[in-house]
Amino acid sequence: MKTSDLRDEVHGYVEQADDEVLQAIKTLVKPVIQQFHLSDEQIQEVRRRKEEHDAGLSESFTWEEVKKRLEAKRK
Repeated sequence: MKTSDLRDEVHGYVEQADDEVLQAIKTLVKPVIQQFHLSDEQIQEVRRRKEEHDAGLSESFTWEEVKKRLEAKRK
């Protein structure tokens, strides 16, 4: 299932959920979200890099290429 499909499905559950279900979802999700908090400065940097990537101004690699490069550095 694609992330966008999963997000839509979960959003549908949230829209129909009662307080008990919403509290359970919050309990599950809150620690994960807090663990990955980015500062405003970090968010701006991610956006800047994404814009560069979308414009074709940055280099990108497939997962296989990344693994090969890492393996080569280990040798």
